[in-house]
Amino acid sequence: MVEDETSTRRDAIKYGFTVATSGLLAGCTDQESSGSDVTETATPTPEPTATASKEDTPTPEQSYTATMPPVGEVTLEEPPSSWIGGLGFTADVLTALGQADGAVGMVDPSFWYTGFYDFLDGVTAPSEDELTQITTEDRETDIEMVYELDPDLMAVDPNALMGIYGLDEAGARRIQADVAPWFGNESRRKRFDGWTHWPVGEPYDYLSLPEYIPKYAALFGEQERGNALLELYEPFVESVTDRLPPREDRRSMALINGRYNPENRDGWVVYNPNSEVEATWGKKQYRDLGVVDAFDGAYDGQSSVTVDHEGLLEYDPDVIIFNFGITYRAFDGTNYIQQQRELLEDHPVGSRVTAVDNGDLFVGGTPYQGPIINMFQTEMAAKQLYPEEFGAYPGYGELSADEQLFDRQRLAEIATGDF
Repeated sequence: MVEDETSTRRDAIKYGFTVATSGLLAGCTDQESSGSDVTETATPTPEPTATASKEDTPTPEQSYTATMPPVGEVTLEEPPSSWIGGLGFTADVLTALGQADGAVGMVDPSFWYTGFYDFLDGVTAPSEDELTQITTEDRETDIEMVYELDPDLMAVDPNALMGIYGLDEAGARRIQADVAPWFGNESRRKRFDGWTHWPVGEPYDYLSLPEYIPKYAALFGEQERGNALLELYEPFVESVTDRLPPREDRRSMALINGRYNPENRDGWVVYNPNSEVEATWGKKQYRDLGVVDAFDGAYDGQSSVTVDHEGLLEYDPDVIIFNFGITYRAFDGTNYIQQQRELLEDHPVGSRVTAVDNGDLFVGGTPYQGPIINMFQTEMAAKQLYPEEFGAYPGYGELSADEQLFDRQRLAEIATGDF
């Protein structure tokens, strides 16, 4: 791919790109932290002045404008019909906004968990085989593949590709100039040391999960659907948090890696379920549910700690949840969760852990969760941790109507446009 090649996409989808550094630096604006964004509208082009003749009056055109750190303001003349996503988060946001069929590629499609869509009438998404991966086995960004896919939108934070998949600034600029604008913000967890800050040059705001909805809704001309989604999502989370038992009555939990230790070779990797950055969405359900972490104080400034069976018994969680469990129930033909359950149950020390002795070993969610996935995973974790309040968790699968904590039909109607 030659450096000066220009995608034909720019002849079909014109867009504007502005980096508003005064409003994008972390902590510099209340507008970003509140999630309100007055520029995020489908805006008609201003009409001519009153002195223009009727014959000279052009037909007003619509544009679609939204702002997101770090890339700033993006304006499109028409909604994107195709897009490239990251590791599942923006894909779930766009599915909730009725845009799943526009997916043409992802940083890695295997991380987009689509199983919950099976429980929503009419909601579908492309299969993993239908999506092209834009990163290589050597963890490099395949820029030529991005050109070949020629999307209307790069729904990815370019800094994630720079920090993890070898993209450099020149490559990011080429994609922006020749293919499509970037529009993404990586806020799954605290960004690691050495994280790049292109194009602003300085740290930029994290975004909470609800803040993405009006931003993508505006860029796709789906404000009404975005508002309906927020009107369902935010009261659901509030209704669950309002019902939490007093802290002294909450069972303690350990969030264990769902794949790392099926053969007990290296110990159990236990994650801190309480994210250091409040806005992040990777473990949002546990933060919203006010979990009591059995390993609180054991992390020594890290995001996880590794313990053996004796260490697990020392901290003795009431509940064990296997992170990424919904994915690792069947991964490359292997049920890693069942293997680890059996390992604990059959071990002379592991079997004495309260969670194991009581059979409270549960499948956990994926951290790549937009609004749809998060609603299901919040419901799932609420039942796993607080069954007396929310009802017992019957295992992964569809729940009867009286067991459900949110309106699946309404969520399906929003995602399919029948609202």
